[in-house]
Amino acid sequence: MSIKVVRVFLLLIAFLVLLPSQVQALGIGVAPHKLELATYPLGSATSSIKVFNTSSEKSQYQVYVEGEGENWFSITPAEFVLDPQNIQEVKITISPSLIASGDYNATICIVSLVAASELKIGCGVKIPVHILIVSPPPLATMGINLTGLPLLVVVSMVALLLAALVAGIFIWIRRKTYEK
Repeated sequence: MSIKVVRVFLLLIAFLVLLPSQVQALGIGVAPHKLELATYPLGSATSSIKVFNTSSEKSQYQVYVEGEGENWFSITPAEFVLDPQNIQEVKITISPSLIASGDYNATICIVSLVAASELKIGCGVKIPVHILIVSPPPLATMGINLTGLPLLVVVSMVALLLAALVAGIFIWIRRKTYEK
């Protein structure tokens, strides 16, 4: 009975020693280990992650998203190659739809592939992303004014308002004439 326990224990130690060295050979590191993003519907929020090639070999990387709101994400660059001990900054931007509101959870997946391998052997890291979509504040609290708009835009807006007013008055006069 004790020989079986010793064999299982030795087998467990062998797995623990051998498996980390395989992952180290493909060396991938990321920072930060999670992301928190908040924005408005139709707004956007941007953050970045750093991908580290901790191995002694050149590696190819792919970055993609899984989970809720995955079509809101823009990743730049989504694929790249890193030389040993180099770092790549990856820009993550979300742009949720108009009807989005509340909390969402997604995962950014970063996969490292050995560039010279024909088998495309790799390993990956998953970064949890929490997204909070909040309601936009009312226009009055946003301090909207026309002073920052170009003159052409302001003149166009005033012209449209005047045209609508003139059209309304014209229609009102015609109705009065036909009623008589």
